[in-house]
Amino acid sequence: MASELKATETTAAQKDASLIALGCVVILGTIVAAVDGTLMVVAIDAIGEDFEASAQSIQWITGAYLLATCAAIPVSGYMVRRFGSRKVWLYSLVAFLLSMVLCGIAWSPLSLILFRVLQGFSGGLIGMVATVVLTRAAGPERAGRAFSAVAVPSTLAPVLGPIAGGAVIDAVSWHWLFFGQIPLLLASLVAAWIILPRDAAEREARLDWKGLFLVTPGLSALVFGLSQVADLGAAGPLGWLDAVTAVGAVVAGAVLTGWFILHARRRRARSIIDPSPFSSRGFAIATVMIFVVGFLLYGLLFLIPLYYQQIVGLSATAAGTLLAPQGAGMGIAAVFVGSLNDRLGTRPVVLCGLLLTLVGTLPFALADTEPDDVLLGSALALRGMGLAAISIPLSASLYQTSLPQDAIPHIATISAVAQRIGGALGGALAAVSLQLASSQEKVFDASAFTATFWWMTALLIVPFALAFMLPAKRKA
Repeated sequence: MASELKATETTAAQKDASLIALGCVVILGTIVAAVDGTLMVVAIDAIGEDFEASAQSIQWITGAYLLATCAAIPVSGYMVRRFGSRKVWLYSLVAFLLSMVLCGIAWSPLSLILFRVLQGFSGGLIGMVATVVLTRAAGPERAGRAFSAVAVPSTLAPVLGPIAGGAVIDAVSWHWLFFGQIPLLLASLVAAWIILPRDAAEREARLDWKGLFLVTPGLSALVFGLSQVADLGAAGPLGWLDAVTAVGAVVAGAVLTGWFILHARRRRARSIIDPSPFSSRGFAIATVMIFVVGFLLYGLLFLIPLYYQQIVGLSATAAGTLLAPQGAGMGIAAVFVGSLNDRLGTRPVVLCGLLLTLVGTLPFALADTEPDDVLLGSALALRGMGLAAISIPLSASLYQTSLPQDAIPHIATISAVAQRIGGALGGALAAVSLQLASSQEKVFDASAFTATFWWMTALLIVPFALAFMLPAKRKA
């Protein structure tokens, strides 16, 4: 009996060591893709001056990246099944490396935008494959720890990206935002080649072309349209042409996405995104909560820097810097939340996370034109910890349902779509709320922010109610 127990403990220790090594490889690859998405925030002005281009054309440097990332989400599951996660990961890193070089030597706004499309698509694949690789290796009993590893790059990116980007631009030029990441990508490629395990590929897998041509433009148009509503709403009153473009994109995206849902229900397992996991009650609840949390996370992430700029009167750089405590809080919590979830179960950890998020959001609803920076910074750190305590267990719970292993690529795709659409909708509705609640035309007044903060805080009652339907502790 003692020998069997010792053998079991040895096997568990070996699995943990293997998972740690795999997690390091995945983090090395994903942190480059995650940080790259935030570097351009501080580079837009420098690139526009260098190319002598208009702000509208330069904005597509970030817009094209966003749309390409969305386009990668639906096809990622098929690619993993057809070619294997190891091969897709390595090819995605190579494509991302190539795009880095091309972006660094770009000679015009158009060339940079086209190279950013390649970068966004390969970066989107990197993020999706990372989830599949780690969850397969971790299994249901270690899913929380696996998602903690995936969460680290995404929580550090909003903090490190703008700071590192500003330092590089001041020291050399925007070209080195791309060239400077090449050594890290080369190290990631070598580590992945050595450590990433080989996995089987389904040679008989067939691509659902109709589903692909419905969901890819549908998701991209929906996210683009909602993002446009948020960006235009933040800039002031919506012009009729901009409003028609944004609303048209949202409507077209919603129609195509709805058409795809009908198509997927008919094809089921043969669809590019299999809807079968929704037959699991736990999966359906967790997915709805991921959508709601994405809504609240990105909605308030849109509001807070705008509040600092328009009400407190800070610059965009200073407002972005003041968001650092939230990223730090998420990063700290990500270290231990996964283990807590694996031991205690999803429900208690998510409920604690929701309480922390509520406590961290209320000070903004009560803030005035001269807020206490220490109080709001502390609130953001608590909010960041709460968001990590919500998102990591929810993501892990999707893989702790009684679904087969071959459903993992579909689960990863569904989760990413729910979070992406929820986030885009949150930012758009926050912008529209500010427009409707403000009595001024060019800038928003304090009362508009107060009203928007309050109703978005009140929406936390939805995930609170749903959290009680989550499992208290995962069954062995």
